[in-house]
Amino acid sequence: MSKRRIRHHVNPLNFREEIAIPKWSEVFEDMSRELEVDIGCAKGHFLMARAAQAPDVNIVGLEIRRPMVELVQERITKRSLKNCHVLCCNANMSLRDLFGESSLDRAYVHFPDPWFKKRHHKRRLIKAPFLIDLAAVLKIGGEFHFATDYQEYAEEMLAFMELNPDFAKGQRLESAHGLLTDREAWHSSKGDPVHRYLFKLERREATEDMLVIPEKEESEA
Repeated sequence: MSKRRIRHHVNPLNFREEIAIPKWSEVFEDMSRELEVDIGCAKGHFLMARAAQAPDVNIVGLEIRRPMVELVQERITKRSLKNCHVLCCNANMSLRDLFGESSLDRAYVHFPDPWFKKRHHKRRLIKAPFLIDLAAVLKIGGEFHFATDYQEYAEEMLAFMELNPDFAKGQRLESAHGLLTDREAWHSSKGDPVHRYLFKLERREATEDMLVIPEKEESEA
């Protein structure tokens, strides 16, 4: 098998592929299980570890890089994980199409691309439209897990969440269910700080105009 070429960065603003919406009752054997989504699942380490840890949960991985999705799907098949699925899509565009209102119990965003340069910040996942969509598909009481190794991104995410009336105040976490992503394990081995938070959905009242962070003066990298 030839080695796949997998890009490190894909501009989500340029991703326009149409996706086939799965019929979830044909994907998963038991639709009465709780439903989780790992947004930006990358190599699928957390996705598959969570599926193995919690066989009473269905979990879907979303990833924008098709070669990575193909790799993860091969790994899922090899491990015979029946409660695990992966899709190639842009979560900024497709979250509500993929999941109905109040259908998700948990959503994970682990180490999203920080797009360091200020002119690229518009490409970041954690923006007002995404948070509105996330609130729509999460159940009341549902969980949003976020982790990053980049402090500035963590601060921006917290600023959005402080403006957001839908989610309860975040809690700091050491890990999600005692599991680490491959990137998190690497940082842990080096003693690097990881900024991880858990938020729970309480209501659905936020609008995009509520979630506007004042612009800060910042030099280009």
